[in-house]
Amino acid sequence: MSEEIIQTLDDARLIERAKRGEVEAFGCLYERYLESIYRYIRTRVAEDRTAEDLTETVFLRSFESLSRYKEKGLRFSAFLYQIARNLLVDHYRQKEEELPLESADQISVSPSRIDDIIVIQDQVDRLRVGLEALPEEYREIIRLRVLLELSTTECAQWIGRSEGAVRVLLHRALKALKRQVVKDNE
Repeated sequence: MSEEIIQTLDDARLIERAKRGEVEAFGCLYERYLESIYRYIRTRVAEDRTAEDLTETVFLRSFESLSRYKEKGLRFSAFLYQIARNLLVDHYRQKEEELPLESADQISVSPSRIDDIIVIQDQVDRLRVGLEALPEEYREIIRLRVLLELSTTECAQWIGRSEGAVRVLLHRALKALKRQVVKDNE
């Protein structure tokens, strides 16, 4: 079958073919989800190289466990997302990674902008603290929808819920974040 035809197949058919040993079918799945998985991981690690390595490991693990994968309510994208999340947990258990900080000598800021930067940094810090105080489910949907800018449909696929459930979850998460930030300001 030509590669153009393979690329038009849905995930279920590609998975069936990949399970039968068609490398091109898994390659199509890889190409289809590579960018999304990479973006998800990249927002959680400090270095591009680490994100690339972890992304490749996600696809390697998914390929290795493909024979055990059954769609039954779990889309392939959600399957990849679960692998990525588990891999990140393992990664941070093995190595506590911190975001690199630039030295003060490397930062050049005009004096008139310092006040603006301080205000913005304060707001970012309050949001970060508020976000960390939220339940994991809320943090996850905010990361997917706001930080990664995934559509509601893509978020639904990632977490294996309906679009309506994603909209409700996001609404509740943002409302909780707002309450948390206001509470922390008092």
